[in-house]
Amino acid sequence: MIAAYLYERLDSHVMERFREISSTYEASGVDGAAAMIRSHGPAIRGQETLYALKDPEGDFLAGNIDVSTVPPGFSTRAPTSHEAAPNNYRLYRKNLDGYDLTVGVSYDDTNRLRSIALISFGWATAIVLAGGLGAGAVLAFRTRRRIARLSDAMKSVGAGDLATRLPVSLRTDDIDVLATEVNIALAQLQASVAAMTQVTTDIAHDLKTPVGRLFLTLEAASESKDQTATRSLIEKAMSEVSHIAGTFEGLLRISQIESGARRSRFAKVNISELVAEIYDIYSHIVEDAERSLVLSNDSRNTASFIWGDADLLKQMCVNLIVNAMRHTQRGSRIAIGVTTQAKRCAIVVSDNGPGIPAAERQKVFKRFYRLEKSRTTEGTGLGLSLVKAISDIHGATISVKDNRPGLIVETEFPRKQ
Repeated sequence: MIAAYLYERLDSHVMERFREISSTYEASGVDGAAAMIRSHGPAIRGQETLYALKDPEGDFLAGNIDVSTVPPGFSTRAPTSHEAAPNNYRLYRKNLDGYDLTVGVSYDDTNRLRSIALISFGWATAIVLAGGLGAGAVLAFRTRRRIARLSDAMKSVGAGDLATRLPVSLRTDDIDVLATEVNIALAQLQASVAAMTQVTTDIAHDLKTPVGRLFLTLEAASESKDQTATRSLIEKAMSEVSHIAGTFEGLLRISQIESGARRSRFAKVNISELVAEIYDIYSHIVEDAERSLVLSNDSRNTASFIWGDADLLKQMCVNLIVNAMRHTQRGSRIAIGVTTQAKRCAIVVSDNGPGIPAAERQKVFKRFYRLEKSRTTEGTGLGLSLVKAISDIHGATISVKDNRPGLIVETEFPRKQ
């Protein structure tokens, strides 16, 4: 591209010289053209510009070189061996009303510029190539070393050390972004495995006693000679089996919710209407348990929409009401209602019972966790765990507060307009 530009400039220079002579010829005739050629300097061979003007008979009229073998139009002329200052020329020849005019300009300077440009480009290319290869080699070495560290970390994870995390540098490049995402996944995996381990331990601990009682009850029934006593023992055993089955059913339901399988059933839900429906159904059940259930706000005339699973939300409300019934004394007051803000709304269940100590309020959502004073009451210890799982799948935040006296459980959801 540079060479083409230089040679294009050279041709323009040649034509510029030719037009000067041809314009003078048109204005002043052949004498004026010859005078102009002579005025450009003495006729010395080897100078930058060549001129040759001949008459129709071919006689040389003016110029600094007599060229006879130049073709019409553009051409080039290499220097001859006998020239004192050999130059390469770019020539242009044309006939002017029978007179023959040839103009030439040396392109040795153009060739030198072209050589300089090519050499400069070559050196620049070599430097850039060498620098690029060097930088590429360094980058490849560093990248390979980083990948080796990532590989070692993943081998540790594969060996069972789930606490291992991939190293993340300050570059925040694609490798760091990937390592960060993998670390998040590893943290979730570690939490899941820890939860499974804890569940396994909790199952073994909490089911050990009912399974032991079941074995002893069935053993006593098999040894009993009294039909009435045997029937009583079998009924007791069936009660234990029902308790164990209820525990496994609760665990299965929690696992299903935590896996996110129920998200496909999400739809727009009016929780104010849902809470009012739960109140209508359970107000009589709570009264039969010698407690009272009240609707803490007029949910029938308001609309608070969220995106969720209506069946799971009903299960959550029922579990909170049943939990309040089990852990309050007779005559207690239980309230359920909805609070609404601009972008959030919440289901609130409160009571005026004994409440929960502040140090244990977050522990009650763990599977099988039961307060010491509650171990003699019915239940599997999974009710509030199910409430927490339903809250999490809906992207809600659940909090436990002191009602002075009693307890307030507030589940806050992002509101859907």
